[in-house]
Amino acid sequence: MEIRQLEVFCQVYEQKSFSKAAERLGISQPTVSSHIQHLEDFLGKKLFDRTGKKVIPTPEAKVLYRYALDILKKRSEALSEILSIEKSSSGILKIGASNIPGDYLIPSALKKIKAYLPEVILHVEISDSSKVLKLLKENFPEIDLGIVGTKTSVSSLEWKEVGRDEIVLIAPPFFKNSSIPLSDLMELPLFFRETDSGTRKTVEERLKRKGIDSSTLKVAGILGSNTAIKEAVKTGEGFGLVSRLSVKKELQCGELKIVKIEGLRIIRKFYAVRRKDITPQPAARIFWEKVGRIF
Repeated sequence: MEIRQLEVFCQVYEQKSFSKAAERLGISQPTVSSHIQHLEDFLGKKLFDRTGKKVIPTPEAKVLYRYALDILKKRSEALSEILSIEKSSSGILKIGASNIPGDYLIPSALKKIKAYLPEVILHVEISDSSKVLKLLKENFPEIDLGIVGTKTSVSSLEWKEVGRDEIVLIAPPFFKNSSIPLSDLMELPLFFRETDSGTRKTVEERLKRKGIDSSTLKVAGILGSNTAIKEAVKTGEGFGLVSRLSVKKELQCGELKIVKIEGLRIIRKFYAVRRKDITPQPAARIFWEKVGRIF
């Protein structure tokens, strides 16, 4: 039984497909089939039933999967611990970041990151907070750590606060009022982020505390980024609730204005997050140790 066979087996088990497993691993489907066949021959047991396009694990496969995960995890931890003995770090540090940290916090911290990790290439994957946390919770995380605006109570994750931001109401520059009562917010056409966005979740949570159901607000559109909301507001077709960090340039140029909502101030926190049950690679360990000085 070889490690590579177990890696291929786990992918087929998780993807429920030989072709998807091959695509994920970057190898051909016949190679995947060969690895599974050798493993079945070694065990003398069938591992998957093939019914049309479906691949169904056998009871023996379910047992093997539990142990295969442990074996692969231990292999990964052994390699990471051996590498962590090295005094210098190099290679690629993969960070998953939600939109605001990815677009603003990390770029502004690049100089400090390079000072601590001069030989490391930073690879930042930007998506919403939920997707970043989902990547971290996978059996084989594709990122070393995350920087997000949403904190959960998942026992396998550990967190460090790295910054704070304010979510503000933005309007086109010709909007006359510099402030509005909270009740007037109900009458404004608003551009919102998607449901899984940390910004939207924070807004909905704060409004709920004020007794406002976000479903009663007038939605002008659901847009996938702060940049899209800013551009939509510039057209004069609505207003947006976005990160103050994201509108610095537009405020300076007079392209947008902030309208204060009386009785409502929305502060959000950003967190670095990593798996605490997996030994980090050296660059990720150093980044985690220095994260308070980086941001």
